[in-house]
Amino acid sequence: MFHRILIPTDFSTASEWVFDDAVRIAATSGGEVIILHVRMTWTDHPDELRFPADPSLYEYVEQQELERLRERVRESSLVRTRLIVRQAPDPGDEICRTATRENADLIVIATHARHHVAHLIVGSTTVSVLTDPPTPVLAIRYGIRKRAQLNRIVVPVHLEQDSRAALDLAAGVGREIHLLTICDDGSRPRAEKLHRELAAGIKNAKSHIVRGSDAQKEIVKYTTKSDADAIFLNAHNEPSEGKLDIIRNAPVPVMIVPAVSSRA
Repeated sequence: MFHRILIPTDFSTASEWVFDDAVRIAATSGGEVIILHVRMTWTDHPDELRFPADPSLYEYVEQQELERLRERVRESSLVRTRLIVRQAPDPGDEICRTATRENADLIVIATHARHHVAHLIVGSTTVSVLTDPPTPVLAIRYGIRKRAQLNRIVVPVHLEQDSRAALDLAAGVGREIHLLTICDDGSRPRAEKLHRELAAGIKNAKSHIVRGSDAQKEIVKYTTKSDADAIFLNAHNEPSEGKLDIIRNAPVPVMIVPAVSSRA
């Protein structure tokens, strides 16, 4: 399913947290792991690093860290790895550009801020990547329980948005798909009809319609109760606060699936 997986790293504990998941996905599909580090520069001086360290010293430490991560991958599997270093003022934009250049079909990223001060922070780099991503993005919150496979997947179905891209990818990855809509009683017939249409032809699709008004809270609650392995959401331009709330609070990885990307 995924043959070229991009893992951005800033060498923080949070960014390393996603490595095992990314390598496991690559090993399952016989794919390649691309480890990317973006050197942050100043917007007005794109050749000047934001860090006060001597450039040669920084490059030495950087290479040591990248080789350590590559060795970590080699120790756990036979997955092919490549190391890429880019330089840019906006790491999020550069991650997406690299994903496009390398024809990556998945980005695996931690949802932590660069210097984490609380476990509910979604870093600005992650938000940038989630805004019109060129390929699916698996956002993994630091500290959540590791999962061997993404077998049971929750796909929230919004009555006013197209969920087909997320559903199609979930059907190709998971073994059990849970269509979930949060709505009032008056919208239930419409939700039932939409679920029947979406589930047609998808094996092991289950329909769940929950009465409620706080969709984000109910999605997280249902995901926990059903012991799901992931949530798959469609990307709709800049992620809303509601979507970020799901990423912040979900006990599982969250896959953001673009329909068509406009990012060059």
